[in-house]
This record gives sequence, structure tokens and C-alpha cells, in this order.
Amino acid sequence: MKADALLGRDRIARRLSVTNLSSVTMRHQGKKSVIADFRAAPPPESPALMSALSAHPEEMAHLIAALHRRAVDVGGLLDLLSRIAREAVRLFPDVGWAGITAQFNGPPLTAAHTDSRVLIVDERQYENQDGPCLRAMRSGTAVAMTDVQLARAWPHLARVARQVGVYAVLALPLYANGRSVGAMNLYSQDPVVPMPDRDLLTVLTEYASRGLADFQNSAPSPSAEEVLRRALADEITVQRAVGVLVQLNGFDVDYAHQVLIDQAEDWGRTVIDQAAHVISDNSPSG
Repeated sequence: MKADALLGRDRIARRLSVTNLSSVTMRHQGKKSVIADFRAAPPPESPALMSALSAHPEEMAHLIAALHRRAVDVGGLLDLLSRIAREAVRLFPDVGWAGITAQFNGPPLTAAHTDSRVLIVDERQYENQDGPCLRAMRSGTAVAMTDVQLARAWPHLARVARQVGVYAVLALPLYANGRSVGAMNLYSQDPVVPMPDRDLLTVLTEYASRGLADFQNSAPSPSAEEVLRRALADEITVQRAVGVLVQLNGFDVDYAHQVLIDQAEDWGRTVIDQAAHVISDNSPSG
């Protein structure tokens, strides 16, 4: 690489440094735009952040602009985590879908996901009380598995994952106030474990961990976690019903979701009510 290009990247990294920057402007496709003003909520400074800024200045400008926010309430947390999941899919070509698991004081829940497949696979892990995302969260270490490895450890989970097109997973722990409280889960449609850029991946997990810590510190009471659960409950009910329809009928995820909507219209119910009926009607005791 030419020396002037390297110097140019170093200059951009210095300009983006959270220690001396109030705002950033960049040219992208010939159009000048203000990317972000970091005074209110600077990104978490770390060696990974600075390395990523140097190596991927344009990608990082986009990422920081997307994640430039604090999670001081339920809406803020869900918005931030959803943005992080979408950024993971955007940044890493070998990641088809992404989700974020959170667990404060109660059972684990999926706080963000980019596709119904994520919820279906996550839900099976919660039911089994084990799986890559829970193992990463409990152990504090990354868990990387192909579908073959999944089948050896959790045969039922592997069957469900394959049915919805998931053939590999990378799960990374997330922290709040020094305690593991979640995991970022990256799923692939290829039978090869995703291998994202290490620095970009670390930046995403740092943003997610900061968001979880923000939420925990601003609303540490059990009632705050209950609010988070209620905010997700309706969506999770719908996606669980979609998973039931996928397993029963072999539908793909999008078609199963449309079937659920059609059923709700036919029965004069809301989609959430119909989803609850689908789950109840097909439960072992139903």
C-alpha cells in the first residue's frame, strides 16, 4: 500500500479519535455529509476501536453514526441492540443473520434479531437451557460451531437450525458492570463458522456491552427487566408461532409468517392472539 494512503488513514483515525473530536465530516460518493457529533455520547474508546478506525475509516464512520446513542430506557436499548445486529450483517459477508441474547435476573431472552430464524434457533436453546449463545454467556468465552458440531452436542437444536437454514454459529459474550449478561449471536447459511474482522467484531460487542450496562445502571430494578420482557413478549409470541408452523409443515420462515397473518384474518383475531392459539394448540398438553 502506498505511504500516502497509510498516512491518510492515520489522519482519519486521529480525526475520529474520541479524545479530540466534536464532529466528523467525510465525503462519500461525492456527497459531503456530517457523520456524527460525539460530544453527547462518545464511542467506547479501545485499542480495537482505534485499529478499526485506521483500517476501515469509511465503514467505521457509518458504524459509529448508526450506534451513536445511549440506552437509558427500554426503547433506547432495543433500538441500539437492533442496530448492532443489523450492522453485524452489513459488515460481515459470511453472517446471514444476527441476534443478541440478554439475561439480567430472569430467564434469557432475545433482545434483538435480524430475522425470524434467529428467534427460532434461540428459542430452542432457551427451552433446552443450553446451546452456543448460553454457553458463551455462562463461560465468558466465544463459542464457534458448525451444524455438524451442533448435532454432536445438541441434536434437536441442530435439526431445528438446519430446518430454517442455519448451518454455523458464532456466539460472543457481552458484559455489563463486570458480569456476563448476554451474547451476540452470528448465524451463517454456510457450513463454515463466520470469521469476521476481529477489530470490527470487538467494536460491536463493546457497543452492545455498553448499551446493556447503560440500561442496567439507569433502571436496575426487577421491574425494569419486566418492562423489557413485555416489550419483547408480543414479538416473541409471533415468532414462536412461526417456528411451530415451520416445524409442522416444512414452510420457509417468510411463508409461515404470512400463513399466521392469514389465519388471524380468517378467525378475526389479532396476529398475537392467533400466534398464542397456534402455540397452545400444538403444545404437548394441547
